[in-house]
Amino acid sequence: MDAKKHSVHLFIYDYEVLTKNEMIALMFGDQLTAAKKKGDEMVLSLTLAQLEDLTGWVAAESNHARSKRVGEELGEICDHLEGLLYGIKRTG
Repeated sequence: MDAKKHSVHLFIYDYEVLTKNEMIALMFGDQLTAAKKKGDEMVLSLTLAQLEDLTGWVAAESNHARSKRVGEELGEICDHLEGLLYGIKRTG
């Protein structure tokens, strides 16, 4: 199991979208509250497995969002997280 932590940068607005989502906040509350503010971003420190889990939950919540706007916002965050995952796995 890869215990190496990866820095996951999110714009503050995107971070707030995640923290306001009940399911994501429930599943990843510890990781979200441990995030550090850096300029106009929040930086999460996640293992590869945690990042994969977060990405999956964001995708699921995007697909089941109660409003089109929230679904689109979560979809964009998911795309960002998937890009980070791809980069980490590629350089591996």
